[in-house]
Amino acid sequence: MTEYIVKSHVGDKEWQVFNQTGDLEFISDENQTAPNPVEYLTGAVNSCISISAAMIIKVHRLDVKNFRLENQAITEKLGHGKSIVSTMEIKVSFDSESMDDKQRQDFLDHVLHVSTVYQSVKDALNIKVKLA
Repeated sequence: MTEYIVKSHVGDKEWQVFNQTGDLEFISDENQTAPNPVEYLTGAVNSCISISAAMIIKVHRLDVKNFRLENQAITEKLGHGKSIVSTMEIKVSFDSESMDDKQRQDFLDHVLHVSTVYQSVKDALNIKVKLA
């Protein structure tokens, strides 16, 4: 088990939050000066999938280059100022000279299977992943 601690506090600017984990600090806001929370969630999913892919590529010495993701997060307004992230549509692309279509899909399935953040949110959100 690994424990992650992120401490957060509201900044002086409206809708700005400072987050700290260890010696690292990152800002989130709704003022277009830093990613907003939905963009961080989307980036966290992308980052975890990409890191998982990179680890599998390295360990298995796979012929995979230029692993790329495009994730479109869609929010749904629920009324009274409330909204949720209802859907993520993720397009995955990569280059491989040796993989056929089935091997490419098997590789992607393996990546998603070991991706901690993807596995954590996939049942809470409608996430569609497809090879581009």
